Amino acid sequence: MSQQEDDINKPLPRKSQEDSSSWAKKFVSAMARHAEVKISHDPAPRKRSNTCVGKNDEVPEDGRYTLTYTAYADLPADQHIASVRKLSEALKKHGVRITGVTERPETPEVILFGESEKEGYTLIADTVKPPNTLRLSVTTPCYLPPGAKQQQF
Repeated sequence: MSQQEDDINKPLPRKSQEDSSSWAKKFVSAMARHAEVKISHDPAPRKRSNTCVGKNDEVPEDGRYTLTYTAYADLPADQHIASVRKLSEALKKHGVRITGVTERPETPEVILFGESEKEGYTLIADTVKPPNTLRLSVTTPCYLPPGAKQQQF
């Protein structure tokens, strides 16, 4: 790694939480299209913002955050694996690295993890409860809100 990559005080990308939320919602909607599923409203989509914590457990007070957007699809469990395979192929074509896949046809259930090294986001597509529920989720990289002064460590 270069010294710049090791610098805990390197400038963070800036984006408002509203812009992050809008991007994440569109991204999860695209995941649903590629998986050929329809997003459900029960359970309703959720978004959660968290404070970024540094590699060495630095806890900032400058407003930096990650945002996770999660939506659910009502889909018979025996179709989850096929649906996530379609999603996986589409993600790979868009430069997403699949970091883990577990398929359990006997259950049936599936778990897929991915990340975009270029853009810094991570994602999950997996079987969750209640029965016949497929979760689609994306988490943004750490962003600093526009106009905030970046805290130094």
